[in-house]
Amino acid sequence: MVKLGYMTNAFGPLVGTGGGVTCMKDVGYLTMGSDEDAVRAIASKGYSCIEIFEGNITNYENNPQELLDICGKYGVSILGICVGCHFIYQDALEDELYKVNRISALAKKLGAKHIAFCGGAIRGKGIQEGDYELLAAGMNEAAKIVRSHGLIANFHPHLGSLAENPEQIDRLFALTDISFCPDTAHLAAGGGDPLEIIRKYYDRIQYVHLKDLSAEGEFVPLGRGTLDLEGVINFLKEKGYSGDWLVECDGYSGDPEEAAGISYEYLKGKLI
Repeated sequence: MVKLGYMTNAFGPLVGTGGGVTCMKDVGYLTMGSDEDAVRAIASKGYSCIEIFEGNITNYENNPQELLDICGKYGVSILGICVGCHFIYQDALEDELYKVNRISALAKKLGAKHIAFCGGAIRGKGIQEGDYELLAAGMNEAAKIVRSHGLIANFHPHLGSLAENPEQIDRLFALTDISFCPDTAHLAAGGGDPLEIIRKYYDRIQYVHLKDLSAEGEFVPLGRGTLDLEGVINFLKEKGYSGDWLVECDGYSGDPEEAAGISYEYLKGKLI
């Protein structure tokens, strides 16, 4: 039986943690709203685990058992933690790595398996010579920290980052051996063919984000967009992929709980 997760970020507005406004070591992604409501909704649709933002888990730093109890109440586990970093600002990197260590230690206590990095800042004056080298070097240091806690470090190419389109992803991956967490919709929105990129970097993949994209560019429930998700799933299954799967539908204009259910139903007979 495939262990299938769902990202909690659809269940509230996305913000940055307040302390990060003045302290780099405290900045991170945060979904506003009730974590318990998100976990309950996800579990009710059949998913067995979740991915959650770094800022949400720090709310439980002094009492990790509280979040574990919420998950246990609904029969789900924590599969991954999404972490955002700039990586390219050398003066700030020390504090970003402090944050990575702090989050990884907490993630370990919560029983998580993956850290998924979104990052690679674009400067106000645009991408500069050496930025990819800085991103790779910073990410490699972060990956060492993650691995020291017994977790898997993954890079998630993201819109609005240094690794948005296929050429940029290639440029980065030539400089680092970090595991690759493909997000099908981000790859497509960045101008790539998700299946082609997944084929190219299959040997790096231990964690997959399934997400659909409408013709208008909106993230939508699986099967409601234009992507060849079945082709991606079939390729990975044919290759004997034994890694983890996560469904995501952030930024969707419809009901997030309904979206989770639509996506789960789409995967019946394909993945589950």
